[in-house]
Amino acid sequence: MVTNMKRSIFSLEEETRKKEIIDISLKIVDEYGVKGLTVARIAKEIGFAESALYRHFKSKKEIISLILDSIHLEAKKNFKEIVNNAKDVFEALSELLKNHLEFLEKYPGIFKVLYSDEIHIGDEFLLEKLNNVINTVISIIENAVNIGKRKKLIKENVNPALAAIHFLGIVQTAFSFWTIKNRKSSLIKIGDSLLNQFFEGIRA
Repeated sequence: MVTNMKRSIFSLEEETRKKEIIDISLKIVDEYGVKGLTVARIAKEIGFAESALYRHFKSKKEIISLILDSIHLEAKKNFKEIVNNAKDVFEALSELLKNHLEFLEKYPGIFKVLYSDEIHIGDEFLLEKLNNVINTVISIIENAVNIGKRKKLIKENVNPALAAIHFLGIVQTAFSFWTIKNRKSSLIKIGDSLLNQFFEGIRA
């Protein structure tokens, strides 16, 4: 995907109005889902008129688009660094999962953005952006698995693409279980337990 964004909205250290809108939007999505995200609700939460919101975003779709672009930028930057700096494939996958889950703990609304029917079914533009995010993540995980196979750390018959999809399934399962438990347990620990079982299946 080509994007004219130079920095992810999540990596901005300074508090901008646009970042505040994104943070509030994700809190609303976490509570009400993507369909519950409305300009009126965002404006009410932030405390200014709807007309003021339109100075920053023309529509709800533009807000979701920026969120997806930022997730993509975060994944490309952080995930590649993790794989490149890890001592082996298992450390790489462990750090990838930790990074992923820490991000979801901080911004839980992102989970509903990524798994929203409104995106999956209702909007081809946003669906393409979502596909770009998923494809990037899968490609990075596939690369890590292939490195592990070349170094004889992972079973020869492991399919890297399926392993990557399995990895994403761990993220989804861990987050769903965490939510069922009212988010009182550690999301990272839940993910680690699932990942260790995954390792047992692929380790050479």
